[in-house]
Amino acid sequence: MANKIYQFDPNIYPRLLWVAVGVDYACIKDYFVTDIPDLDESELAGVYNARTEKPKKRGGILIRFKSKKEMTADIIAHESAHAALEIFDYIGCVADPKNQEPFAYLVGWIAGCCEKVKTGKFEDDA
Repeated sequence: MANKIYQFDPNIYPRLLWVAVGVDYACIKDYFVTDIPDLDESELAGVYNARTEKPKKRGGILIRFKSKKEMTADIIAHESAHAALEIFDYIGCVADPKNQEPFAYLVGWIAGCCEKVKTGKFEDDA
């Protein structure tokens, strides 16, 4: 799993999602053209707006976890909510208590992507 960045495409939103676990900072700097800070000692995970030009220009959200140990349900949920809010901000949408479903589905999809990376179970493996 080291130095692997997993990419997911939500199809209905114009942003990709990348999930990285235990990826060293040199790999992050090489993969993304966006200036993404390294995780400091106190951080278990982080969410960043990111852009890559390799193999082509694409924008999205990167969720970095220090290790699989930090991929607990509460941290995945927390980071998924941050990532969903960043995507909503990008498309000019607001999480609305009177119309919660779009936001709830996006948070669930992001958490599901994190869970796939954590367990290594992807649809094509079935």
